[in-house]
Amino acid sequence: MANKEKYPTIPAKQWWVLRNKFKQSIPSTVTPGYLAAALGMIEKSAKQNVLLALVAFKIIDQDGKPTERAKQWRDDEQYPTLCEQIRQEIYSSELVDAFHPPAPDKNAVERWIASKTGVGESASGKMAATYLLLCEANPQAGQDVNNTTPAKLARKVIKPRPLPWAKTPEGITDNIPVSTENIPVHIERPKVAISQPIPSIHIDIQIHISADASNTQIDQIFASMSNHLGKLINPGNE
Repeated sequence: MANKEKYPTIPAKQWWVLRNKFKQSIPSTVTPGYLAAALGMIEKSAKQNVLLALVAFKIIDQDGKPTERAKQWRDDEQYPTLCEQIRQEIYSSELVDAFHPPAPDKNAVERWIASKTGVGESASGKMAATYLLLCEANPQAGQDVNNTTPAKLARKVIKPRPLPWAKTPEGITDNIPVSTENIPVHIERPKVAISQPIPSIHIDIQIHISADASNTQIDQIFASMSNHLGKLINPGNE
């Protein structure tokens, strides 16, 4: 391979996810559209970051048709041999001889690639990562990588914390989800006048109660509120 040519790159996660899909079923044709759907990418990115590498590695041909190597790629026993074949075909003998598998120094490989190809730091890092992926040649390395695409990721649901006084009465096991978010509690400073020595306190409270709460649970909430607010306003009357 000429020194000024660039080496193929493919993100490790996409490599493993796609290999797992090939294990399930080898597609008749690998297109940017297929890769975009399988990997949760846009077609342009799938072509630049995945398709070109698969063609360079001869896993698919120029028309996107899977080759005999596609079968070797998905087979755990043949996988290490395939990785060795790709390294010997794609990479400079100087690189292969200097940086042996299974775990050559990534920084050293990056520096060598940057020096020989003239690419920048980001590109040399991606090329080095792909080379190390082939050096590792471990078919079990990607067994924990699933094919969950960003569109399928479940949203994290944050449950609201109940109000301090919204305790579940004995014998009632239903949880009453009461949100404490956006509940304005405003306490004015005591207004003391010469003619009225007793300070006045004004409290605004908003309570959000789940629509599926029973009448008994609602009554218990307000009874508990009344008790706690009474102690807050008149602490001596306990």
